[in-house]
Order: sequence, then structure tokens, then C-alpha cells
Amino acid sequence: MGQVIDKTVKVLKLVAAQEHCTLKSLCAVTGYKKSALCQQLQSMVRNGLLLRDTAGEYHLGPLFSDLAARREENVLFRKTAESIAVDLNTACGGDVTIATVRNGKYRRLFSCTSSRVTRLTANAPDEECFYGNATGRVLLAEASPELRTRIIGSIGLPSDREWAAAAGDRTTLLRELKKIREQGFAAVFRSGRCFIASGRANGNAGLPVAVGISVPPSGFDETKLSELLHQALARLDFTTHP
Repeated sequence: MGQVIDKTVKVLKLVAAQEHCTLKSLCAVTGYKKSALCQQLQSMVRNGLLLRDTAGEYHLGPLFSDLAARREENVLFRKTAESIAVDLNTACGGDVTIATVRNGKYRRLFSCTSSRVTRLTANAPDEECFYGNATGRVLLAEASPELRTRIIGSIGLPSDREWAAAAGDRTTLLRELKKIREQGFAAVFRSGRCFIASGRANGNAGLPVAVGISVPPSGFDETKLSELLHQALARLDFTTHP
């Protein structure tokens, strides 16, 4: 496998440097046998690593531009999400969380407390606590039926501690999730705090994203917080999910 990767990288570097490479010229430079190199080039074209024009010359394929564009979108999303978290915290004085669900797991992208933003790092574990928090409930409600079924099958139904209203009852759980989709938000009261969140499928990626606010019950104004959440989500509409 390592030799195949080394060979692929060598070909890509040559094509990137010259941009007008033929099978013959690549064989001459690399010393690879024509038949073996031909098969590899065909595979690289199929996978988008290379593009072969009508003259039989090879160029870097569309995969690289697609990945570069996706990276730019991810950077834009993260910058926008960080700005939203700080602005929301300033506007309501509460803790703010922006979260997503990817590969069947709940992930907090940003948490903002008193204008201090905590970013997700490579060492931070993915969280699977969908049921016990407002952003998790929203994300589960916004997920496609297939993804929702996979999540429920993976982590099970909520416990009494996580979601008493739906404990051990899939039908009740799905009814609660439908209510969240209809209302557009989820609210959770726990340990002297109110957690309210709203979300939607985001951008071209179609993956759900949720924005949540945590405030003391004395500062809880459902109308005001819902309005702030929807304004925040509107700012995320033009970006795609990371």
C-alpha cells in the first residue's frame, strides 16, 4: 500500500509541475513500465485525481479544486459560527453552544461563556448525549429518518435522567421529535438552568446544525431567545457544514 501511495504522489507532483504530461513522458521520467503506469493513470482519472484531455495529456483532476473549495467553506463556517457565538453571548448574557451531528455523533463546535470561545480540538471526544440537552434534541429532530434511526439504534433510547418523557418508548420519542420540528426549538430545564435551542439543515451539505442558549430561569424569555436563535441561524444559511 505504501508503495502505491508513493507512486501516486510522485505522478501527481510531476503532473502539477508540468501540467502537460503524456503517458510516454511520465514513463520516461519515472521509469515505470507503460502497462502498469497506464492502469494507475486510469484509476487516478476515475477517482478525480487526474484529468485526461482529448490530446491524451494529463492534468490535475477536479478532486483537488473540490477539496479546496470545501476547505474554504469549512473555514467560513467556523469563523461565522464563532462570531455568532460571541454575539449571542453578548446579546443575552447566556452560555452559547453551536453543535452539529456528523457520522451519527453529536459534536459541539463552539461553546461561548462570557465572550470566551472554546473550540473543538482534535483531542476533544465526540459526544453522544442527544437526549439530555436542547441542541442534541434539535439535531435528532432535524436529522433524516435514516440517520435518526441509526443514532437511536447506536445509543439506544433515552434514560430517565436524559429524557423522562420518552424513556424506553420509541413512539413517544418520535412524537416529541416531531413536536420539536413543528415548533422549531427545544427547551430543557435542569439544575437551575434553562436550555433552549433551534436548528435546521444547513447549506449544501444538508446536515443539521443547532444553536443553543443556556440561561438561569429568572432570565428566561422564550420569545426573545427564540428570536435571537433564529437570527443566528439565518446568518449560517449561506455557509455549508464542516
